[in-house]
Amino acid sequence: MDARDRERASQALALKLAGVDWQTIATKLGYPDVADAVLAAGEIADEQYDGPPLDPERMLEALRYDRLQAALWGPAMKGDLAAVDRVLTIADRRQRIKRLHRRSDE
Repeated sequence: MDARDRERASQALALKLAGVDWQTIATKLGYPDVADAVLAAGEIADEQYDGPPLDPERMLEALRYDRLQAALWGPAMKGDLAAVDRVLTIADRRQRIKRLHRRSDE
């Protein structure tokens, strides 16, 4: 993947993490079809994701949680209690999606 394709794939991933549907992403970024957009974004997602193996949808959700937490980390570390609460909620959800959180009856 050359630099131009890599940038376009990164944009596709960013749009998907923001909740944009694949057809819109493919059209907006000039991919010939949805499958090409999915594959390109998937390559970048694989590089960015650093957890246990997950199916693609769970991986995307884990990456969303990572970005949300990063956005709230500064305010949380400065004592914003609402941000602290959000960070803790995001951390819990990330653990659940990565299946790191186990119920006590398991």
